[in-house]
This record gives sequence, structure tokens and C-alpha cells, in this order.
Amino acid sequence: MLMMFLTLPWFGDLLAEPETKAVYAHYMGCWPAGSGALEWERQNGLKHLRHDRGKGVARHGGHVRNYDLVPPDKRLSLEESADIEIRRAMRIGIDGFAIDAWAGQDDAKRTLNALFAVAEAKDYPFKITICLDPSCGGGGEAIKYLLDRHGKSPKLARRNGKPLIFGYGTGFFYWGYLKQRFPDKSEDEIKRLRGTPEAWKYLGEMHREWEKIAGEPCFFHIDMGYFFHEVPNGVMPPDPVVKAASIFGKQVGAIGAFTWAGYGGLGPRLPDIAKATINAGAEWSCPIGMYQKENIPYELFGPKGTEWVDYCWSDARKQNATLLQITTWNDYGENTNIAPGWNTRFGSYSLTGYHIQWWKTGEPPALASDRIYITHRKYPRGAKVWPFTQGGFIDGAIEVLTILPRPATIRLPGRDAEYEAPAGYHRQQFPVTPGKVIAELLRDGNLELRLESPERITDRPFREDNGMVCWSSEDERLWKEDFGDTPMLIYSEYGDVDNDGLPNWFEMYWFGQWGDMKTATVAQPDDDPDKDGKTNLEEYHAQTNPTLGKPKMEIELNKEDRKAGKDEKDIEDEFED
Repeated sequence: MLMMFLTLPWFGDLLAEPETKAVYAHYMGCWPAGSGALEWERQNGLKHLRHDRGKGVARHGGHVRNYDLVPPDKRLSLEESADIEIRRAMRIGIDGFAIDAWAGQDDAKRTLNALFAVAEAKDYPFKITICLDPSCGGGGEAIKYLLDRHGKSPKLARRNGKPLIFGYGTGFFYWGYLKQRFPDKSEDEIKRLRGTPEAWKYLGEMHREWEKIAGEPCFFHIDMGYFFHEVPNGVMPPDPVVKAASIFGKQVGAIGAFTWAGYGGLGPRLPDIAKATINAGAEWSCPIGMYQKENIPYELFGPKGTEWVDYCWSDARKQNATLLQITTWNDYGENTNIAPGWNTRFGSYSLTGYHIQWWKTGEPPALASDRIYITHRKYPRGAKVWPFTQGGFIDGAIEVLTILPRPATIRLPGRDAEYEAPAGYHRQQFPVTPGKVIAELLRDGNLELRLESPERITDRPFREDNGMVCWSSEDERLWKEDFGDTPMLIYSEYGDVDNDGLPNWFEMYWFGQWGDMKTATVAQPDDDPDKDGKTNLEEYHAQTNPTLGKPKMEIELNKEDRKAGKDEKDIEDEFED
């Protein structure tokens, strides 16, 4: 597999890159691909998905949509998982992983240790470190854990000879440090203190204390997002984030942020923050990633298509960023992952590799063959969600992104859309309307490439789902590099693999096993299992329960609740909620 990696068309350029540019991917150690908690959830938890059981996220249809893309019936050992994760990352030019310390606690530590073991055993040109996370207990002790076990490893990430330590939510660490340093100050006084330049020197002191705990000097990367969270108005100087960067840049090695968009993003101030950081002597780490965020049922934001991929990497090139942390490699729960997934396939992943090469070389990669990426949402605005809770919505688009060595004609059969795509990198978007999503590439009237998304756009969604669906000309090739002749998992909820008019989700959810595509063909459209006079196909079109009628099913499925002292009225009220 390493030989495949060495023969990829752009790998030679990556070998020649100057050492000053490096890109790491933020890694959730609790969710290694094909192993651990995520694999258990796919094999055991999905079968219990019900619209009429539980509260909160369960009523939205669960939390995760875009699971890890691995053979569905194969469980990987932790070492096998580490191996494929590293190989996938190297293939697109990522230099290392920064494991969130410690999301998943002991599980994250086991993943960290497995990544080091595999990288060392196979001598992969790949580095590993941690990203300190205030919500998970990271800090000086997390660094000490890393260095005690792996401080002498040749695969430990270093910068300027020092262990490289990334940061997330550094402002919250700083907030806690000020409370510890000034125990007599009130919460309001600490909030005001955080916004004053005279207190910003304490950020450096905090990091020096962490170095004492860890036992050696470190190269710290800090996250400026959320830094002035809850600081009262009128306390801070003008342009506080820019001013702070000019001071913090003298105390740490690199300054960045987790996202430029959404809550906590630094937005239009990024160019000035970058300039202040570099002028202060630190490296600029432009926010990269968060091409979308779908943290059901809490946060939801994203563009119509893949625009944020371009914006992130364009900023990195323009702002002279030299050290990057992509967010994230594998946070499947928030759908920010660039690692291959059920819905995005190799789309976000492959596009990220294209932009990494562009960032490292300074030139857009010259490709010898055509590439097409189809991206779309699963349903348009106004579609009624049933049987799960309605939830939020993002306006989306059907997007066709092409990277072509020569101009070509692109057409979307069934959508009355055709246009001329230029050579190079080009994006075209169309309205989200129900039906198949197909893109064809023609030259001189000859069909040269055809892509059909496995996922169709529906007007009858069964649950909230605003993440991107991707299908690209790269998917099958990359799957084969990962898993050889093992059939590719082509997951689809609104597709219809047996072409009987009943979408895959309908057959899996009501008659098969949820999430198992092998059960997407188990129902017959003309059957009437609940004997209510409506066929399965009619029930689907009417968005009604095909199995036991309504509302009898919901009541019978809540017998456990009745044993707990609830009567049928309680159960019906709970279902309506």
C-alpha cells in the first residue's frame, strides 16, 4: 500500500516541499475508523433507532449521519485502524495527526499509543502529537502523558526541535488560569481582566507552567477563537483579537483558530490577525476545515456547496500560513470530518488533498485526467420531515465541481441543465429539486465520463439531515487502494437499489435493520402488512406508518413505559412532543 502512495501523481512534489510548511489533522481519538466505539455503534446501536423512543437527539433520528467509510461487516483492530488512518492521511499530503486530549479519555490514549506504534513499526513519514482541549481535561498533565510515553519517538511531532503541541479553546484554559492565579477576584472581575492587555502576559506564564509539568520546552500553537467569550463591552481595546495576537505572538510558537465561520470564528479579521502574528515572530495557522457543521441537535451551519473548502485554503495561501491544523479528520458526530464517510465518500477528503498540494507548492496541481465532484443536499427547503422531528435547515445547491485538463461540456440529465466547463478548477450550482443527480462530461459530442450520485434528492425526508452528499470520479479508485477487491460500501437513504419505488431508508427502517444496506430490498411495494387498505408504496407517499397503523404502533412500542407507570395518554403525549 505504501508503494501505491509513492506512485500517486503528486507525491513527488510533496517530497520536494520545504520543511517550513506542515499540515496536521485534528483527530478524535474516541472514533478510530472501523474500530472502537464508532464500530460498536454501527454494529449495535443503529438497530435501535426509533422515532417513538427516547427524547432529544433520538427524536431527531440520532446524532451521527456521516459514519466512517470502511467495509460494513469488518471490524478492524486498533492497529489496523491506525494503519489505514495514517495511510489515508499521507495520501493527500497530511503530515501528522493532533489527537484531541482527551476526547474519549482512556480510549483516546489507547488510540494515540496505537498510532505511534504503527507509525514506528512501519516507519511511515508521519508525525503524531496532541491538541489540548479544555473540555476534556487537557493541559500540562496531558503533555506530560505524551512525553513520558513518546517523548523519544522519532514520530513525535516537533517544531524548531521542540515537541509541537496544538491548542483548541485556549481562551478557556486562560480563563481558568486567571481564576487560579487570582483566587480573590470575583467571576465578573476575571471576565474584565481577560479583556485587558496588561493581563495578556499571563498566557505566556500559563504555558511556561505547562512546560514545567511536562519537563521540557514545547512549541505551542494556540486557538484564538472564543478568546474573549463573555468579556463585557467597553473593556477591550479596539481590534482586541489583532492586538492580542501581536502580544501572544511573542509568547507562543503559532497562533490559529478552529474555524473562520460560525460562532467563535474570526471572520474578516483574519488577514490582520495573520499579519500581527507573523510580525510578532510566531507562525500563522490559518483556520482550515469546518467545511460544514451539523452537530445535531445543537449547531448547524455551512455553505450551499463546497465554497468553504476554497475560502479556507485561499486564505491559507494569501496569509502566508506555514503551520495548519485541519478541523477535523474524524469528528463524525459533528459532520466536520474530511476522512472518508458514508455520505461524503472521498469527496471532501480528495478536494482537501488537491488544496494541500496547491498550498505546499504555490501552484494549482496540473492533473492529467478529468475529475468531477457532485455535491448536494438530500432534500429542499419546505420538505416535511416524518416520522422524526423536523429540525433545522441549510439552503443548499446541486453543485458540480470540475477539475479538467481541457474544456468540456457538462450536462445534468433530467434537469435541463448544460454548460461549458473551462479547463482547471470550476464550480457550477443549481437548485435543489427532487430526483436523481447525474453529471455527464462530453467532448465533441462524445460521452467521456458519467457520474450518478447514489443518493437521490427527496421531497419526503424521514429525518433532519443537512450535511453534504458527495460522489466523485475519485471514489472507486481510492476505495480500491484502501480495500482491494472488497465491494465498496455505497450507502444511500433515498436511493432505491431494487427500483421498486420504495426508497432504501423506508425498507431498512420499517422492515429491515437500520443502516444495513443489505436489508434495503426486503419489502414489496404492493404489500399491505398492517391491513389498513394502503399499500407500502401508498404509505410511503402519504408519509404514514406501514407496519401497524397509526397510532397503535407507537402505543405498543412503549409497553416498557407503561410498566414504568405511564398510561396510554402519557405515551401519546410523549410521542406528540
